[in-house]
Amino acid sequence: MSERTTIAFADTAAEIAGVALASAGTLLSLGGELSPAGAPQLEGGGGAWTLGSAGSYALSLDGLGEPASLHSGASVQLCRARGSVAGHEFDAFATITAAPAERELALERSLAVSFDHELSFALLAQRAADGAGHGDEQLEAAVFRGDPPVASLIERPRLSTTYLGEGVPSHAGVELWQDEESEYALRIGGEALTNGELIHADGARSRVVFMAWHHERHRGLGSYTLTRASAAG
Repeated sequence: MSERTTIAFADTAAEIAGVALASAGTLLSLGGELSPAGAPQLEGGGGAWTLGSAGSYALSLDGLGEPASLHSGASVQLCRARGSVAGHEFDAFATITAAPAERELALERSLAVSFDHELSFALLAQRAADGAGHGDEQLEAAVFRGDPPVASLIERPRLSTTYLGEGVPSHAGVELWQDEESEYALRIGGEALTNGELIHADGARSRVVFMAWHHERHRGLGSYTLTRASAAG
């Protein structure tokens, strides 16, 4: 499992969500209560994986359709996730976002939500170590639609965030313009439910915010993860 792999999973009906980061650990949201778990173990390939942390959760991940290949070299795979989380049965969706590890970043923001089998999306925003601010971020997004789902890249993704103290997101707004000719954007909003922090082996810190996302009639539990490089780095 690469140190730049993020796996987000959520079962809206069961009010269970989790974010697993290879070099930092896992955070779970269980009915709105935050619960930490150990380092995740991801095994498998070719469209079928197992993901788990001893005593906390165990999931089988089956790839749905082809992964979305982003321009940065990152990929996003939508999966059906089945198993158990904290003793509760889990049957919903997950996204595996794998980003190249060689690029030195000051900030990475990763969003993921699966509303149902009709609509899922993932967004990745990266700012290089020599970047000055959000204007220097590279934003990429993919939307998954249909059954089986088909991935499509978004040419003009936009992300706006309202922060509380210490840079913790409280609200997020996403606009996904399919291409330059698009008359309308896919608009998605999110409100924070709970959050926690994971610390990576190199000192980088990831703030994981579990959010209630909405788009028209769709409602879904998902996540917004911010990873900042170590101050010493």
